[in-house]
Amino acid sequence: MKRISATTPGMIVFFLGITLFLGIGIAIAAQSYFSYVEVTEAAGRCYDLGGFPEIEKSAWQMTRFECHTD
Repeated sequence: MKRISATTPGMIVFFLGITLFLGIGIAIAAQSYFSYVEVTEAAGRCYDLGGFPEIEKSAWQMTRFECHTD
């Protein structure tokens, strides 16, 4: 087993890069999931009222929501 002091600067950069990549990936996945949940819940409530939802999104953010009921 290697000692920690035997790690090279290249290995440290590699592990930091992997950690950064995984962190960014997890953040993007979480934002995407919560955006999906927000839109799904809003549309579901509109359908429960007997309406038709009109949704506009910009990237991961819902910018406009209208529930058209007759």
